Amino acid sequence: MPAIPTVTVTVVDNGASAALSVPQANVQLKIGVAVGGVVNQPYASSNPQSIQTQFIGGPLVEAAGLVAQAGNIPICISCPVVTKGTANAVQAITPGGSTSVVTVTLDSTYGCWDQYYVRMRVLQGGTIGTPGIIVQFSLDAGRNYGAPVTLGSATTYYLGSGVLNTPTVGGTGIQLNFAAGTMVTGDYWQFGTQAPAWNDAGVEAALAAFFASQYAVEGVGSIHVVGVCAGTDINDIQTSLQTGTNGYVYTRAIVELRDALQPVAWGGSGETEATWMAALATISSGEVAQPRVCADGGYYNTPSPFANAAGGTPSYRRPIAWSHAVRRTQVGLQTRAGRVKDGPYSTIVVNPASDPTDGFIYHDERVNPGLNAARIGSALTWPKKGQGFFQCQEPLLSAPGSQFTEIVIGNVLDAACDIGYAAGVEEVSDNLQVQSNGTLDPVALNQFQGTIQNALNQGMIQTPLVSSVTAVVSATQNVLATGIIPITITVEPMAYANNISETVNLSNGT
Repeated sequence: MPAIPTVTVTVVDNGASAALSVPQANVQLKIGVAVGGVVNQPYASSNPQSIQTQFIGGPLVEAAGLVAQAGNIPICISCPVVTKGTANAVQAITPGGSTSVVTVTLDSTYGCWDQYYVRMRVLQGGTIGTPGIIVQFSLDAGRNYGAPVTLGSATTYYLGSGVLNTPTVGGTGIQLNFAAGTMVTGDYWQFGTQAPAWNDAGVEAALAAFFASQYAVEGVGSIHVVGVCAGTDINDIQTSLQTGTNGYVYTRAIVELRDALQPVAWGGSGETEATWMAALATISSGEVAQPRVCADGGYYNTPSPFANAAGGTPSYRRPIAWSHAVRRTQVGLQTRAGRVKDGPYSTIVVNPASDPTDGFIYHDERVNPGLNAARIGSALTWPKKGQGFFQCQEPLLSAPGSQFTEIVIGNVLDAACDIGYAAGVEEVSDNLQVQSNGTLDPVALNQFQGTIQNALNQGMIQTPLVSSVTAVVSATQNVLATGIIPITITVEPMAYANNISETVNLSNGT
């Protein structure tokens, strides 16, 4: 029985092989947890409010909202919440002598909905249960506050819209409880939270749902897995992405490595930058052949695309991966996210007065290098280029010696594979003239080769994505006997400036 017709695309990488393909740059798959919507059901929108209405809240909503806010299209797939969000113990800073004890109750299904740094400050003191107390809340460590709130006779307060255990757009899943006692003007209470989390099975199911959808057929420019990844998570994501190539769907993912442990002042155990960097390097060192994954390290203040009734318009502490993911939807597949002429990340805000002393780590790879050498995506500043952060590099966790060192190189090879497949598949089951030895007739060979070359030229040279690309159809293959037509596509990518060397001379007039 004849074999089922097919097209096989193989990319040679220093002796290793990997099947790759191209997506659309301005469309990005987002996978993460949310507190609403239906799990494993893709939903695409370029409207942040529509995404929020569909999924209510959680990290998926926030990350996708940033892409939509930039005018691009996130395809959102939610995962089940496996680990509920948690809250640290409330830290009381009461130089005024407040006696009320503040505790926290979380949503019974999801826990707290996201990572917050909650601070409540007293604007006007009084006795709990007695009208007169006025407080103000921040969800981003005091960077931004919501409008003043009069507690009246209440002994609890739900942060945001809605009520506890009833997911509502604008909520947080956090209720504060006030024990009997007093609150004194100027005193405050604060604590950090951890977002709810998925597990590997949830992400794998979400990827499978994507691969089975029309969105995968159309293609995406990148994938962003929203939520902290460990080594085993990276392995499983790589495996799922590789499995997807069996259906001619080829993608790469940006993933997030963990932040430094939350500061003691916010109820955490604290961690130095050096210890945190070493922990991330240990993770990356164990990932030696994950060419579809770019792991980012570093956290920064990122304005939310959504206002909150309690916290105003927060600038949450977010992974650099969130800003990296947005930028990947704004530039071409062949363009580095860290291209200096495109400017610093607009999704990161810097306060040079308060950031250095607020107790959080803002990693600058230029000042304290180490992550890039460990093949971890990171951020850095450029002197005389303002106070913002730029992407340092976009390293892939490829095998040692691999030519696929960064996302842009993989992207242009993906483009060649995608176009080569699209052109090649048109010839499947077509009748072709052959010579007496079974090889393609020269005229048929040249026509077939020209078809592939023209498609590559149109898609890659006219754009341009690469410096050059050539297609060569085998003139020696016995097609009559095998039914196989080998084609070799060679891509010469763009060069990328990693270092600029300048020499300045002083002329003395001689």
